Amino acid sequence: MFKTIRIMLNVDKKDIIYLNSIIDSYDGIAIMRTIDKKLGNVVIFTTENFENLVIHLLNSLKQEGILLEIIGKEKNELIDKWN
Repeated sequence: MFKTIRIMLNVDKKDIIYLNSIIDSYDGIAIMRTIDKKLGNVVIFTTENFENLVIHLLNSLKQEGILLEIIGKEKNELIDKWN
């Protein structure tokens, strides 16, 4: 069984919907939840199998000019808590 990886991000609030759309377009690799839209806090849930792909995708988006910062990453099954 694969463990869930939580990747916590700060994103420019204007890019939250765009980032969510990109994540959704890669069917099945991850889901994204907005924790605080005013602060741009979001969390992406993926599995160990897709972790590297998701990180690569986030880094590619940064190179394209999307303002995002990975502020934490952990193996964690809790999907309803920010901390």
